[in-house]
Amino acid sequence: MGTSIRNRIERRIPYPLVFQGVIALVLILTPISGSTMPNAGNRDYWMMCLLIGMHLLTTLTIPARRMPRWGQLFYLTLQVGSSALAQALFPAPLFDYVYLVIVLQTLVLFPPWLVLSFALGVWAIWSGGVMMATASVLEWVQSNLALAFPATCAIIAAIIYLRQHRRSEQAQQMLQQMQQRYDSLSTALREMQQMVALEERRRLAQMLTNEVQAALARTEQTIATALGQAQNNLTWLQSTITQTRDSAGAAVDRLRSAITMLRKNEDADQPLTAPILALNIASPFDELVIASQPYRILSWVLPIIFIALSLLVTLTQHALTPDLLFALLLLDSLLLLAYIYTQRARHPLLLQIGLTGQTLAVMALAIMTQALPILLGLLLVLWQIALRLPLAQIIIFLAGASAMIGLLLVRTQSLALDANSLLIATVAAVTVAGPLLLARRQLERRHQAELRAALLASEIEQQTAQERAFAVAAERSRLAREFHDDLGSRLMLINLQLQLAEDLINESSDEALAQLQISRDHLRAAWRSVLAVADAELPLDGPSLRGALEDLVAQSRQSMNSVLDLHIRATLEDLSPAAACTIYRSVQEGLTNACKHARPTHINIAVQEEVAQISVTIWNDTQPNTDQPHQPSNSGSYGLLGLRERAEALGGRCEAGPLAEGGFRLRLVLPVEGERHE
Repeated sequence: MGTSIRNRIERRIPYPLVFQGVIALVLILTPISGSTMPNAGNRDYWMMCLLIGMHLLTTLTIPARRMPRWGQLFYLTLQVGSSALAQALFPAPLFDYVYLVIVLQTLVLFPPWLVLSFALGVWAIWSGGVMMATASVLEWVQSNLALAFPATCAIIAAIIYLRQHRRSEQAQQMLQQMQQRYDSLSTALREMQQMVALEERRRLAQMLTNEVQAALARTEQTIATALGQAQNNLTWLQSTITQTRDSAGAAVDRLRSAITMLRKNEDADQPLTAPILALNIASPFDELVIASQPYRILSWVLPIIFIALSLLVTLTQHALTPDLLFALLLLDSLLLLAYIYTQRARHPLLLQIGLTGQTLAVMALAIMTQALPILLGLLLVLWQIALRLPLAQIIIFLAGASAMIGLLLVRTQSLALDANSLLIATVAAVTVAGPLLLARRQLERRHQAELRAALLASEIEQQTAQERAFAVAAERSRLAREFHDDLGSRLMLINLQLQLAEDLINESSDEALAQLQISRDHLRAAWRSVLAVADAELPLDGPSLRGALEDLVAQSRQSMNSVLDLHIRATLEDLSPAAACTIYRSVQEGLTNACKHARPTHINIAVQEEVAQISVTIWNDTQPNTDQPHQPSNSGSYGLLGLRERAEALGGRCEAGPLAEGGFRLRLVLPVEGERHE
């Protein structure tokens, strides 16, 4: 709930929330800081309040980030001009920070080179205003020194926050994209399944289809040679037919090995390609708000800047004496030692001890020199607190530090702290600590978003890999079924016809040649079957099913010494191509198994419509086959396995087995969708 409210607020305000808060705080407290000055309440004071109010209103309402670059420059130049006019009318103490928040806006809007140029221009205008207001070079120098350290800390803190804010926004956008991909995963997976099936089909078509086609080509070549030489050499024809049978047998063996490989899902060549929905997540995640190298640089730059500024501030207010110089060097050395100790401390208690030592050193410097700007050195302590302590410990430390500072001020020579000094310290603390604390929050949000995106990516990748495996397995099963049911049946018929041709060669060469020619026609049909399987074509539909079944039975009668009866008592014209193909394959499988495993004298095929279903029954009587033992159950048959898969995919069932009264029966039952009209 809180996150959604914050997101809605950030979409409506011109700047990031922490920047908008700092700007509003400075512009609200500036008139308040002037209310304690002499002549407060006169016309100039109210004019200053009006200009500052207009400044606040424009920063809250004008979408500066959506303006063109020239518009942004003009907009910020107007802010600088109105601030300079308000300062000339009534120079409230917090005007230094009004100029500072204008510079902070440039960090959001401009590239670095333009930020630097604009910041120098703002400093020149502010510096000129201070010079005209004080008419003293010494006061001008003191004002610059007083503002230098807090301005440096505030600008660096703002840069850190902006970096984390932008990266957090990028992580949130990445998370939204991943969430959208995850929400549309089902559609993407369907597209991926089609893509994977097509890739696997092409690969297997090259690997397997070419090998099977090569075997068929050799068989077709021997048949063509046999037909070409038949009239000249009958003895040679007999040997050629034998070679042709061997070649056809080799094609059958190659087909069986291909089907076995497909059913066992063995890969022969190349691995699968990478998932199409994978996402690259940056890793490892940052552990610090600031990267390690900039953090090390800032760890030494900030204390050195403060020590140098404290020496300069002291020199502008006191004459340099050996005792003062010794005391300054001693306290600065103690501050630096406490700072080094704090940087190396890892335990929270030791860290707080080091921070306490730094606080005492800064307070001692301020009390000894009676220079209020040195108290802003506590920003150095606040910087470390905001970066390294959790929120609960920050609150505890600040409460303890406040009590300690108050006790020191009471027990020692007190500093002349007034309301304006407290306001300046408050604004400086918020300007520095606010962006740093929110930068840590942005870092946590980014880590959470990246972790969530990584989890979504992992889940998408896992589901994609599973669907790829399912798609590959389904395509392999399809190829195995089609090869076995169609091409296997045709090769079996070709083998029977070649055997018949070999048996007839001595009795009637004309009949043997006729069988050889039929074998060649079936072989060419097998060629077309291989191509159809590779192209994933469904060769049948409802209107063509009856004729296809009659042709299949007619071809089988030519190759088998059996009585074949076909009875169709069903309306087939409105069947889907998948159902028509399944019915055809079941009849084809029944005939193939009967020829392969039995010597039937009678085969009966019945296709009939029952209540909301169509059944196909293939029955044959059985006589022992001495060459190939009959396998009644066919439990290990890839053909029956493929039929069961086809039937289950259509919501039906397939049963096969020997009968108690003798013979073997294959029965396929498919549901009929909708009503049939005779």
